Amino acid sequence: MASRRPARVPASSKRRARAASRRLARAAACLSLVALAGSPASALAAPPGPGGWPDDEEEAVFDVPAPPTLPGLTRRDPTFTFEYTAAAIEPESTSRAGGRTAFAWYSHGEMEMPLVPRKWFVGAVHDSAAASVPGVARSIVLGSPEIYGRGVWSSVRGLSSGGGFGVVMPVPRDVSPDQAEVLRTARVVRPWDETRFRDLTLTFRPWFDMRHITGPFIFQLRQGIDWSLVVRGLRSGERRTDIRAHTAFYFGYRLARPVGIGLELWEVYQLTEGLPDDRRATFAISPSVRFILANVQPALSVLLPIATPLRGDVASYYAARLSVGFAFPTDDPPARP
Repeated sequence: MASRRPARVPASSKRRARAASRRLARAAACLSLVALAGSPASALAAPPGPGGWPDDEEEAVFDVPAPPTLPGLTRRDPTFTFEYTAAAIEPESTSRAGGRTAFAWYSHGEMEMPLVPRKWFVGAVHDSAAASVPGVARSIVLGSPEIYGRGVWSSVRGLSSGGGFGVVMPVPRDVSPDQAEVLRTARVVRPWDETRFRDLTLTFRPWFDMRHITGPFIFQLRQGIDWSLVVRGLRSGERRTDIRAHTAFYFGYRLARPVGIGLELWEVYQLTEGLPDDRRATFAISPSVRFILANVQPALSVLLPIATPLRGDVASYYAARLSVGFAFPTDDPPARP
């Protein structure tokens, strides 16, 4: 019996089958690329705005308690931070104070505006200081204004990193020798921002930020340098330029949703100023407690020196600080389901 020849498939049917298989292959490839790109993006990108992530997840990773001195890196709304510090200072025994206790007060105001929520920010800072030194004088000094910009990259897995650049504008000061001694006493309370109280000095302040959050634990680091340029005639023994480095490390723990505690450690190192080696480095620690309320975050902390205070200008000091951060939401919060 003769075998039957297989039926011949028309060429047009073959072309349609090949075209359909190519379309399916392209569709599968596109889906795989979307899946490959979509998964890391959701894990690595910062939230695009209110409602981008569930409220609980966004709050746990991005809206954590800020350190008393360092900023909250991934803020969403405009903020204003006010800090008031009161300190008791022990002058050197050889000073005109004769070993009697001096008192200082320090106020710090900072306004920050997000250009892109949680990513790009601009801000302005202004300080003032006052002190009463027995046997010398009492004085109030306004600091030079600082403007800055910063950016941050964030991950919903808890890692944030970025940097910023600030400029302290030069402001002239006409102070007497007694007022200058009062200022030297008062500025030890906040040594990392001492450059804001220099006479007609332009200061550039680049820095690097990093923060990691794992569960209730918060780790935050800031490292930077201050490069100062005197834009007036030099006085006797004064340098035209000055460079110093500063580092701040914060370890925090969120006891509960509305309460966080932490410990902040600061180092300021004078790189170019003519000082003995044992007076170049300044260390300070600051334990704190912060309360997280609706649009308000008050914090209480104490500030204690470790080893030599700033440049060895005083023998020792201790201070108490009240810091309050105010948020100004620009969008209504998303409704909870």
